[in-house]
Amino acid sequence: MKTYIFDPISDQALEYAQKNLDIVTWDSDKIRSYAEAEAVIVRTFKMSPEIIDQMPKLKIIAKHGVGVDNIDIPYAKNKNIVVTNTPEANMNSVAELAIGLVFSCVRKITQSHLAALDGLEKNSPMYLSGYELAGKTLGLIGLGKIGMSVGKKLRDAFAVNVIVYDPFTAAEQCSSLGFVKVATLEELCRTSDIISVSVPLTEKTKNMISAQELSWMKETAVLVNTSRGGIVSEDDLYEALKSNKLFGAALDVFVEEPIKIDHPLLTCDNFIATPHNGANTADALIRMGIGAVDEIVRVKNGDEAHSRL
Repeated sequence: MKTYIFDPISDQALEYAQKNLDIVTWDSDKIRSYAEAEAVIVRTFKMSPEIIDQMPKLKIIAKHGVGVDNIDIPYAKNKNIVVTNTPEANMNSVAELAIGLVFSCVRKITQSHLAALDGLEKNSPMYLSGYELAGKTLGLIGLGKIGMSVGKKLRDAFAVNVIVYDPFTAAEQCSSLGFVKVATLEELCRTSDIISVSVPLTEKTKNMISAQELSWMKETAVLVNTSRGGIVSEDDLYEALKSNKLFGAALDVFVEEPIKIDHPLLTCDNFIATPHNGANTADALIRMGIGAVDEIVRVKNGDEAHSRL
């Protein structure tokens, strides 16, 4: 099955693809025609109707990752094209980055590093004072695999209390994990010391965290988003941080990526930006690449894809 790989994948995954697929074209810069593609692997490459129409032989779009907002799934399905993703391959990597960003915010690690580069007159300046996680309340917006992992890790290691806002998750499921489900987003925002966002970008979640939601949060709260840009209003977050209405925030995802050097948020000393780096570990890249190849192999062999969307 002729497969086009439109974004870089790990060397191990590429070698695996070459062994298990008939023909692999992996240098997107050299692709002049899409007409022969029977399968594609994409990370951020946009599979729009216009692109899909240039692939009359296409049987499967395999997403290297979880979020599929770069793929027009209804259009693909209408053309009987299978769409898959790798829902568990990057779970641990993204969860670990979210936790790292929490620590960087609450202990002002990035700000402390920058202060050291600028020169310090004494140790432990008060403006670099943070706070402990133990006994604090973590609010999870979304209880998918990543949100669940963040909650479990922080609860088990640092004795945080975990509350959840997720209309699609039952209270019993939260209780079985040792979490508490809250009825409204407002309750989560008002109660939490740390808020971690783990939801897909949809019409309902776009600007889910805006001026109103930010106003509900404690001035000592930290907000982390490792899911998708556009869920947190960047303009409203800038206003909240600039006026010290929040202790800190960290985003791994932005509406326009990569983030531009003149983005207003980068002027806030209580803000941390990372370049959509959640799944960017050697471990996750191997799992996502191999997982995407495996889905193509299944379709090639006439089998059902495991993560068909």
